[in-house]
Amino acid sequence: AAEELLVTQSAVSRQVKNLEDILGVALLRRKANLELTDEGKRLLQVLTDAFDRIDVVVAGFKRQSRKPPLTLSLPPTFARRLVLPLLPEFQKQHPDLEIRIETPPVNVDFRNSGHDLAIFFGEVEAPAEMIVDLLMSDQFAPLASPKLAKESGWADLAAMAAKAQLLHIRQGNDPWYDWRAFLRQTGLPNVRVERGLVLETADQAVQSACSGGGVALADPRLFQDEIEQKRLTPLFDVSVNSGRHYYLLSRAEEIEIPRIAAFRAWITRHFAGA
Repeated sequence: AAEELLVTQSAVSRQVKNLEDILGVALLRRKANLELTDEGKRLLQVLTDAFDRIDVVVAGFKRQSRKPPLTLSLPPTFARRLVLPLLPEFQKQHPDLEIRIETPPVNVDFRNSGHDLAIFFGEVEAPAEMIVDLLMSDQFAPLASPKLAKESGWADLAAMAAKAQLLHIRQGNDPWYDWRAFLRQTGLPNVRVERGLVLETADQAVQSACSGGGVALADPRLFQDEIEQKRLTPLFDVSVNSGRHYYLLSRAEEIEIPRIAAFRAWITRHFAGA
C-alpha cells in the first residue's frame, strides 16, 4: 500500500489508525499477517464499488477532454457586422480552438457571466480588476435609402429632421435619446423628434431605412455593404461622436491564458485607431 501511494509504511499505518478512531471500530486485526475485521470487510466492499465507479467516470472525462473553448459575449450588431466577417482569419490561425459566441441584447454581468472575454457597448465603466481595451468610438450619422433621399428633396439637415420619418434604436427608457443628442450636437436642439418607429437594434433600423421606411441614425462603418450596394446613403455628410464606445473587457488574472491572450491581441490589432 505504501509503495502504491508513494508514502512510508508508517504513514499508511497512522492514516488507518486515524480512520479507525474516527469510525470507532477496528478495521484490521494486527497479527503476523494483517486481516480485515468484519467491519473492514463491509467497508472494503462499499469503497471498492465506489472507487470503481469513480474510475469509470474519470476515464470518460479523459477520453472526452479537449482544450477549453473560447467563450465571447458580443453586442449583436457589432458581432454580425464587424467581428464575424473577420473571424475566419482568427480561426485559421487557431484551427483547434472552439469558439462560442453569445450576443445578448445588453451588456452581460461580466464578473459573474463565465465568459472569457466580452465586448461592451456604452460608456467605459469597469472595476479595477478588469482590463479595458478601447476598440472603436461610436458615431452618429443619418442614413436613408437613396430613393427616399431623392424623392423627399430635403433642403438641409433641419428640414430632414423636422419632416422625415425617424427610426429610433431603443436606449433604456428613452427611445428618442440618440436623435436628441445628434441634433443638439449639430446645432438643432429645438427640433422635435418624438415620432417614428422604435426598434431594438441598429440592424433593424438600417434594414427599415434600406426599405424606405425612414431615416436611421447609426455608425456608417457598420453598414458599408449597404452603402457600397447603394441601398443606403449617408445624408448631408454629417457625423458626430455619440459619446459611446465599443470596448473589450477581460479579467486581469486571466489575460495570460493562451486562448484569451490570442484573441485579445488579434482583435485589438484589428481595431487599432478605429
